[in-house]
Amino acid sequence: MPHLEQLAELVGHEDRVWCATWHPTKPILATCSGDKTVRIWQATNAQDPSKWQCTNVLEGGHKRTIRSVAWSPDGRQLATGSFDATTGIWERDEDESGDYECVATLEGHENETKSIAWSKSGALLATCSRDKSVWIWEVEEDNDFECLSVLQEHTQDVKMVAWHPTEELLASASYDDTIKIWKDDDDDWYCSDTLHGHESTVWAIDFAPSGDEIVSASADQSLKIWKRFPPGNPFGIVTPRRGEPVWKCVATVSGQHERCIYSVSWSKAHGLIASAGADNTIRLFEATEARPEAEGRLTPEQQRAMNEPGVLVETVAVAQVKEAHGTSDINSVAWYPSETHGDWLASGGDDGSVRIWRLVQ
Repeated sequence: MPHLEQLAELVGHEDRVWCATWHPTKPILATCSGDKTVRIWQATNAQDPSKWQCTNVLEGGHKRTIRSVAWSPDGRQLATGSFDATTGIWERDEDESGDYECVATLEGHENETKSIAWSKSGALLATCSRDKSVWIWEVEEDNDFECLSVLQEHTQDVKMVAWHPTEELLASASYDDTIKIWKDDDDDWYCSDTLHGHESTVWAIDFAPSGDEIVSASADQSLKIWKRFPPGNPFGIVTPRRGEPVWKCVATVSGQHERCIYSVSWSKAHGLIASAGADNTIRLFEATEARPEAEGRLTPEQQRAMNEPGVLVETVAVAQVKEAHGTSDINSVAWYPSETHGDWLASGGDDGSVRIWRLVQ
């Protein structure tokens, strides 16, 4: 049976860990905390993944909790989003010190910055806030950032933003129980779809490796999988906007978590979904889709489980770790982004610790 084994526990933060994120190409992890710092952790021995060290502590850039941290796609910059309503941009000095310097501070949000995300090209940065807005920034030369658009269609606190893995398409999740999809029309950003279905705050979202599905995690203790249906799709799903795809819920996973789900990560290496939250448990799921031609072989129970689009996505619980951070809430889970160490999962919790897990098949 597949299971997660703990490789290492990384201790150093003096308050809860809010977010853990992997460098796009190297075995380096960035974590941020209520202690107003970011820590950079590196595996010291490629042959022994249980050995890690903290190589840098980024401090002095924010006056309050750092809620979110994200690497640029080329790994040269790090963005930090803070409860002080600002976003910091950090670069590593090329000299021997290897220290990180805050080279830009983005201001504009009226309240706590909750999440930040770089587009795949690295040309755009998205930020979201308790002020109910999503901002799209264009990355310019000499560490200048220009605000291209302020998106204000959410009616409550925006908890998270996530970019499509290949397209300039943005998803945002909110305290208003919805997910919104944002697209660009000649630098004019607009909401192309609003995903309704969760019964409470949507805390986290992540795209599937293909970008054609999104997984969402909510305070209603469920995960949902949403699928994109283009115009003229074989399922006959109506697409209200001319030429625009529409997103529909194709699976709901409930009864697995006993409290709020705060974080979800869809592996780009092996396709497993990891989720974690206030029940101190990490869970792994596999999502598989029954093709239309296989419908004749579905059981009556599966037929009844068919959702509105007529697509059956089955989610199978693969593994779990209870009390993964003792009795503490788990705020973040993140799969390693490539196949090199695709079986590594990082987690961060209210106990102030960061843990590295390995999937054993």
